Amino acid sequence: MESYKSPAAFAKDVQVPIDKSILQNLLPASCKLELSEKTRILNLLSADAPHILAQQQLTKNEWSIFITLLVSYPHYAPHETLLASLTLLSPGDCRKMLQEAEQVGPKTLKRELKPVHRALCGLRAKLNNLSPYLKISLIRDLGYALIRAENKDL
Repeated sequence: MESYKSPAAFAKDVQVPIDKSILQNLLPASCKLELSEKTRILNLLSADAPHILAQQQLTKNEWSIFITLLVSYPHYAPHETLLASLTLLSPGDCRKMLQEAEQVGPKTLKRELKPVHRALCGLRAKLNNLSPYLKISLIRDLGYALIRAENKDL
């Protein structure tokens, strides 16, 4: 088990555990995903003869969202948890902020979630370049989940 310190956790001095077996559940047995926290690089390795198949470097926000999705796997990460991973706010504070924005209207809610959506957009593209198996799925009105694509064409 590896631990990662999210920006919010860094301010609160909390370590977030990541179960490495999760990474293997998301990929075929012939592949292995290696995470480099310092450089925010994801390496897709061949499990047979270890060599790099693909590599992607994530921005700080993409990395925070990716780690939050990994920690939440196999469940979804709520919007407030994703937003909290990008800010120094707690998930509870983010939930309250998002509820207030939702009462004002959908445009206000969309504006509050913009940093999450921007990071998700970049992360989705990079995961797609890394492996066709790693996908991010929207759980409507709740959040997002990291999933393994089960397409027989892949």
